[in-house]
Amino acid sequence: MALKVEIHQKENVMPFSPTPHSLKNYKLSQIDQIEGTYYISMLFFYNSSAHHHDYDELKQSLSKTLSVLYPLAGRLKDEMTIECNDEGVEFVRANVTNYDLSDFLQICTLDLLQQLLPFDPYPLEFDPSQPMLGIQVNKFRCGGTAVALCIWHGVADASAIGGFVQTWTAINRGEGGRGDLVVDGAAIFPPALNFDFSAPTSAHARLNKTSRGKFSLKRFVFRKEEIERMRDEYMLSDRRRPTSVEALSAFLWAALIRANQNAKMHILVQVIDLRKRLNPPFPSMCLGNFLYVAAARWMRENAGVTAQSLVGKIREAIVKVTGDHVRKIEAQGGLTAEIEKLVAFGVDAIKIFGISSLCGFPFHEFDFGWGKPIWSLATPFHLMDAANFYKTGDGGIEALIGVTPQVMSSLDKDKEFIARVSCIQTMSSELPTLPSNY
Repeated sequence: MALKVEIHQKENVMPFSPTPHSLKNYKLSQIDQIEGTYYISMLFFYNSSAHHHDYDELKQSLSKTLSVLYPLAGRLKDEMTIECNDEGVEFVRANVTNYDLSDFLQICTLDLLQQLLPFDPYPLEFDPSQPMLGIQVNKFRCGGTAVALCIWHGVADASAIGGFVQTWTAINRGEGGRGDLVVDGAAIFPPALNFDFSAPTSAHARLNKTSRGKFSLKRFVFRKEEIERMRDEYMLSDRRRPTSVEALSAFLWAALIRANQNAKMHILVQVIDLRKRLNPPFPSMCLGNFLYVAAARWMRENAGVTAQSLVGKIREAIVKVTGDHVRKIEAQGGLTAEIEKLVAFGVDAIKIFGISSLCGFPFHEFDFGWGKPIWSLATPFHLMDAANFYKTGDGGIEALIGVTPQVMSSLDKDKEFIARVSCIQTMSSELPTLPSNY
């Protein structure tokens, strides 16, 4: 049955108090420029309960939040600057008229999730007049709510989104928000001159739209007990246990290597938050992009692949990423130069897989006063040979994995992989849904 989403109202929400003239210009960093080709979208699902979901109150608290995180209410002035002119953000109220929330979560796919968003996160053309932020509040037939947001990646990464939602939910509960979330990232990573957002934006949108049907996306849930067993089994060389994310990354990477027998080199790329790795460190969850990547390699000529043999490579790559390391790489030509070295090895001989972990952010705890969300996720429309990790409410991890149908079929048949999975949900609408009990 098709999802019926009826737009009830569209409004422009402005900051509760005007931004001081001294704060009118917010400078983008070079990392902001690189990331600013699309919007990150996130969804938070809340059950109907004894708590009334007051959307007028939600709009008012959003206005107050914009006074704290004032760049979100601005517009792009040029390739290096957001003008904090208080033009506001888009706030949409919608009704899902033919589904209860519990039923929707059983059948949700990428296409259905996208209908809950305020606008397309992958615009074909770059529009500097587009709001930095859009919110759509979706009321389900049962009274449950999905709060969906699209935020321009050039102004926020996942950690920054955490700071925004944490501030918004706290203000909606009648508590104060943090005041240290707007920082000068451009002082650390100065912006590139004459940067053009148009070409990469169009290229990213076309890649996303043309590749959607070529990749299968599934949600794999790993219980806390299973993650703990992995940590015990994949002990590091110094006899320390790996983190939950390191252990699951090694487990997944090993399965993917088994599924891709032809590649001579396998590279696992993990997104790293630099905020606490800089000297001096930046506030956690502050606005902007403070991202870099750690890359671990495995060569086909090595001994047989196991998660135990990979976890040390993952830890070594992660530990290496410091503020000084990033500055050194940037001075040598940045990630572009690193990619050119890989190309020289031979593109056909390399298989790259990326992992972004959001386990360190309390997205599953953000409470507007309605109780904690029953599910939250960054909508994974661009997961191509990549995975997102999220913490579950009971301490486990769910992995949204996007790979080709051939590789996904191999994972489905990999007994070692499937044995540790507690639930599987197909998120690509063009593919059949597998049973959820394994």
